[in-house]
Amino acid sequence: MMKARLTAIVSLLLVGSVIAPAAAGAQTDDTDTVPDVYPMVFPVGGSHSFTDTFGAPRSEGRKHQGADVFTDKLTPVLAVADGTVRRVATGDRSGRYIVIEHDDGWRSYYLHLNNDSPGTDDGLADDWIVEAGTEVEAGDVIDFVGDSGNAESTPSHLHFELHTPDGLAVNPTPHLLAATGVPLDEIAVTPSPASAAPSPETRNTELVGHVDPGGGFAAGLAIRSDIVYMGTWGRPDACPASGVRLIDAADPAAPEVIGSIASGEEFPGTDTDSVWVGEIETDTYTGDLAVVAVSLCDNGERERRRDAFRGLAIYDVTDPLQPELLSTIESGTGTQGVHDVDVAARTDGQVLAAATVMQSAIHSEGAAGDVRLVDLSDPSRPFAVGTWDFRTDGDADEVAALLEQGPEEELHSHSVAFAAGGRRLWVGNWDAGATLLAVDDPGRPRIVDRVAEVASGEGNLHTVVSDAQRGVVVVTSEDLYPTDRGIHTAGWGHQVVLDLSGDPIGSFYGPAGNPDDEDIPMDGFFSAHDFEIQDGLVFTSWYSGGVRIVDLADPTDPSEVGYFVPPARSDPQGYWTAPDGGLSFPMVWDVLVEGDRLYISDMNSGLWIARFTGNDPTPFAGA
Repeated sequence: MMKARLTAIVSLLLVGSVIAPAAAGAQTDDTDTVPDVYPMVFPVGGSHSFTDTFGAPRSEGRKHQGADVFTDKLTPVLAVADGTVRRVATGDRSGRYIVIEHDDGWRSYYLHLNNDSPGTDDGLADDWIVEAGTEVEAGDVIDFVGDSGNAESTPSHLHFELHTPDGLAVNPTPHLLAATGVPLDEIAVTPSPASAAPSPETRNTELVGHVDPGGGFAAGLAIRSDIVYMGTWGRPDACPASGVRLIDAADPAAPEVIGSIASGEEFPGTDTDSVWVGEIETDTYTGDLAVVAVSLCDNGERERRRDAFRGLAIYDVTDPLQPELLSTIESGTGTQGVHDVDVAARTDGQVLAAATVMQSAIHSEGAAGDVRLVDLSDPSRPFAVGTWDFRTDGDADEVAALLEQGPEEELHSHSVAFAAGGRRLWVGNWDAGATLLAVDDPGRPRIVDRVAEVASGEGNLHTVVSDAQRGVVVVTSEDLYPTDRGIHTAGWGHQVVLDLSGDPIGSFYGPAGNPDDEDIPMDGFFSAHDFEIQDGLVFTSWYSGGVRIVDLADPTDPSEVGYFVPPARSDPQGYWTAPDGGLSFPMVWDVLVEGDRLYISDMNSGLWIARFTGNDPTPFAGA
């Protein structure tokens, strides 16, 4: 731990009325009030000047999320409170920057740090005083003021931001003034328009409710009897291991977290990307079942963590306040775990789960394929009944041709979705298109259809869903690298519509823009991800593009009829930085549709509940 101590610390009381997020639709009082302040020290250690510019317009439609403290280059930058450095990085717009998570969950951001050798403007400095994981105390020197990023054309300054534990950027001006010793009763900062909690962007949708359980990385969703089940993603250096949060949405305007399953306490070091929940009735079990995909946050620990569980965890959630772990079934020590899961209760009485264990054919040395089929008819005694992998079970000539274009890893199975009452299974093969399997006999899956080369660029087929009523198949291509990078090509991932013969007949690029466009957005991640089809409408999570709603009335020309984009938030895990260096943006992972209601998971800000109002005052047909 760094031991530099303050010679004096301004002791201030944190109450929270100004810095707490406003309720949906709340208005700020624009009369002068005495603000509550965050107990911190001033972030620079020399003479300086600053004014209240929070919420002021910036280029590309942005608003200023912090305060600019102008001072000489190489003036020391200080940690404003005790905490841990979460991010040390460089962005095109932010320049060199540092993010500190404080002991109370608040975060401070320090942008435009010095990147020049002393006395020059050469951009060659590359030594850091701190690194991710460094523990700091209030007043420690963490870096120096500069003009990096888009500050090259301005006087040297520190762009300073202060964020609540749920990622909301607050106006730092009153807190900066208090840190300089200005008495509280002399601080009168008129709230700027951005002082209120930002509202979602909507078209033919409206906000109903929101809850942020904290921790970030909200992932896949399921719902049963007004209880929303929200999974958690994880990475090696950012693994919140929050499991699946159970959220009571009986009052959708005030959703409430009531518990969790498959958390890090049960399965340490794991994430839960996908969850299925539904009612099951068999000879041995009747009730509500939750099937959770459990995988290691750190793929590199597959072999080292032989004692760590990875696979499917099966819970009885008939009483969601008292969930019971019925059983688990492992995906194998050499694997990372399950990424996606779907379950079908078939007319023959069998309850069948399909799961993707990405790279299983490689990590298990051929012992099992990426697609696993599991019998859950007795959920307390699950057992494997079949396995399949495109690389070993696909057409040999097609596999060989694809291997000439890219590495074996790019042909993995990424997603699964049952069709035809559990007799068919769609498999999304990353760079090998979509495959429809017959699983009448789950012990012997066989290919009945193939949809190949459906996405632009490198492929990255994420999700596939068929709409038999309209005779189409819809797929999403997920691409989080918008510029040329290795095997990756320019442009964000998008959505493709195909006829049942597998021929592409339409496409939708959403907020990402056509990859041939010269100007595509870089202030977030604008790729298609998961989606549902309801009554000829496609509801797609589009990461920073929020949820986009597309009408398939003319599948050759899909048209957008609505959207819901949650407010920008910073990433509580300190993992995501936009390509342009931005630190605050929406990050929608999944969307569920129940009647006219949308349940939306944002990786940065938790669960949002919205209503699709349709194209006219008539309620949505599914209501």
